[in-house]
Amino acid sequence: MSLIETADEYFCIANSYFWGITFVFLIGLGLVFTFKLKGLQLLKIKETSTLALSGVSEGKENKRISSFEAFCIGMGARIGVGNIAGVGAAIAAGGPGAIFWMWIFAIIGSASSFMESTLAQIYKEKKEDGHYYGGPAYYASKGLKSKALGVVVALLMILTFGVGFIAVQANAASSNLCNAFQFDNNNYVFAAIIAIVAAILIFKGLKLIAAFASKVVPIMAVAWIVFAIIMICMNIGNVPNAFYMIFANGLAIDSVIGGGLGIMVVNGLKRGVFSNEAGLGSVANVAASADVKHPVKQGLIQSFGVLVDTLLVCTLSALVILTVSDSWTGIVGNLGGSGKVFVSNAANIAFDEVGKIIVALFLCVFAFTSLIGYYTMSESNARFIKDDKKVILCVKALVIIIAFWAAAQGIGGSPAEITFMDDFSDTFMALMGAVNIFIVALLSRQVFAAYADYRAQKKAGIEEPEFHRSVLDNADGVTEWE
Repeated sequence: MSLIETADEYFCIANSYFWGITFVFLIGLGLVFTFKLKGLQLLKIKETSTLALSGVSEGKENKRISSFEAFCIGMGARIGVGNIAGVGAAIAAGGPGAIFWMWIFAIIGSASSFMESTLAQIYKEKKEDGHYYGGPAYYASKGLKSKALGVVVALLMILTFGVGFIAVQANAASSNLCNAFQFDNNNYVFAAIIAIVAAILIFKGLKLIAAFASKVVPIMAVAWIVFAIIMICMNIGNVPNAFYMIFANGLAIDSVIGGGLGIMVVNGLKRGVFSNEAGLGSVANVAASADVKHPVKQGLIQSFGVLVDTLLVCTLSALVILTVSDSWTGIVGNLGGSGKVFVSNAANIAFDEVGKIIVALFLCVFAFTSLIGYYTMSESNARFIKDDKKVILCVKALVIIIAFWAAAQGIGGSPAEITFMDDFSDTFMALMGAVNIFIVALLSRQVFAAYADYRAQKKAGIEEPEFHRSVLDNADGVTEWE
């Protein structure tokens, strides 16, 4: 047994253990936040969507990251492999009902995303490059007054996203390109392209990344939605049955009796969290970079992003799969292979080989925008540990090397190494989610105070509320809102 296979066995054990804890934390505290915020993620959706989409012109004349650019970086991180290959994997493992639980967890997670993003804004700080940085490490250190905890969280963030998530995204992009263009034995071609383009953007700085994301993410998201709708319309008669399968399987009594409900729910949570990242602290790093007048504004915007990611994009991907046939047996028989290629195979049925190439290109771009978003998070946490050019250079090199190595696996890579990447990513995702949401809960009173202030100003007729740290019961550690 190789070293990687041995390590993967231990990660499998840790994976199951950590996800048990994380399930309780993410769902339990997410429900508490939803209750405390009076269901704002749904009842205030008109406001959150307007805020998210109204600032397209923001930031063009400003070297800082605008609210809209931060939203696009966040969506770039969210809309990735999880929205296409991840949805197929969830359906393959948990059946159509896994989508129902992805919806439930997205609604709950949207409240958690509001909490962590607002908290990141409250405790953000400006670094020597003139940009704002924040996230779990920052609010753990400044809010809970524990630098040691902050460093641990920062290292955890870098391992989770700078290593685990980047490896999964780069590998998925390369694998689908190799499959579509039959480059089975030339994985290094795509690996080199992915690494080089990533290096160019990374070394140009965060503002270029923000500008890139604000242009590419909306275009690609809309393009995928249109493409998915076209494929669904080709099987429009199966749409009602697809929704029936989602609800019937998700709430099936026989699943509860047979023990299948647990598998379905956990898979819905895992793939849902991998897709929208609510509660993991990842998008909180991006939210902190926005130059806004009130922390709650970014919180509202990022909570809307969770709903767009799962209720819209993931649902369309699910319908592409579930409308291929009018029965679950027919769907599995027509699509074949692993769940990760369900959407690709569905496109292949609809458009022959061209469909497979189109999906591969979508996956490549989505994986790449996610990769850039994860680098942004890694840099933020590296600057927390030590705001030094040499440290940042090391992080840039690490991200590029990981992206190249993972992409080089492609189709011809070792199955053990690919499985290890997935298990490594899943394990640290669970650990990061549990740690982050617990810290958010401890500091939740700060978010509720900021939200009350925002609502009071809006009620008073103030169009653009402005925040001052004096509204908080304890403003220790809040440095950027004087």
